[in-house]
Amino acid sequence: PYGARIYFIIHYFLADNTVEINEAHCRNSGRDSYPMFMKRGPLSKKNQVLAVPGLLAAEGQIYYPHDFRVGQSINVWGRKLVIYDCDDATQKFYKQYMDIDQREGCLDVSEKPVTHLKLTPPPHNGVGREEDSLINCSMIQPKPPKVDLEKLMLYTGEIMRFECEMVNGEPEDEMRRLVIAYYLADDEVAVFEEPVRNSGHMGGRFSEKRRIKNPATGEYFKLSDLFVGQTVVIAAQPLRITRADEHCLQYLEAHPEEFPYASPVACARRILPLASEPEMQDEKGVEPDRLKDLAAAAGVYLVDHEVVTLLRHFGVAGGDNQ
Repeated sequence: PYGARIYFIIHYFLADNTVEINEAHCRNSGRDSYPMFMKRGPLSKKNQVLAVPGLLAAEGQIYYPHDFRVGQSINVWGRKLVIYDCDDATQKFYKQYMDIDQREGCLDVSEKPVTHLKLTPPPHNGVGREEDSLINCSMIQPKPPKVDLEKLMLYTGEIMRFECEMVNGEPEDEMRRLVIAYYLADDEVAVFEEPVRNSGHMGGRFSEKRRIKNPATGEYFKLSDLFVGQTVVIAAQPLRITRADEHCLQYLEAHPEEFPYASPVACARRILPLASEPEMQDEKGVEPDRLKDLAAAAGVYLVDHEVVTLLRHFGVAGGDNQ
């Protein structure tokens, strides 16, 4: 659980029963290149320290060849060394002269690969843009983030506007009307409040133009997140989109692969289970609210934008309304 693993090479000399131990450091280990761990000499199994220098020490038992077994350990001056393998010549010697198979005790000492955890950038503190803060975390000399020039030149001046109402449950906010402006050039969102007489609130900017994260997804608002009938949270206020301007509807209908709720073909396919309903065969058509009820009874839940798309392409003139 702690400490460092150190590898050694043990040399046993059969001529005089002496032992030499050398360190085997890997490259870039950070350790000093002192190869010798123990100078050649007899290795005692139990070491004693004399109280007075110069006294004769008792002859202790030393290590012999039969004491070196792969898979077992030896004691080297108070340090435990585990023998995990030996070379081919040593294996052949033990098998031929001692009938010991050193292969049986081989240990797998391969270390697991070191995995470095990637540090996540700190959360944005709300000052400035998040892209600028992230660049400060990845570069010593930060550079301005790259801008999609093609998108900027293609969609400069293109603004998608959605009218919405505040649905926070407060009676004084029921009359408030706001406009969500989505800028296609840089995917920024701004919210403006329309002046309503006797509402008690001044019109003007409700949320400044910037990239805003959608609390429902955790990502920045995309145009696909905004459609009629959707409720979004901006500036800690729930805003329900009630309608969109003509330019916005035309743009969404021109890109049906990105916005299926604005595709008349996709919306018509969703109400195919209602083809056998008698009310759907009426030449006068069916009311939008009744259409949603019939679809819900058939297990198809339509959003308001899909109903708007159906009315714009398949609506029947009825009275003063289309």
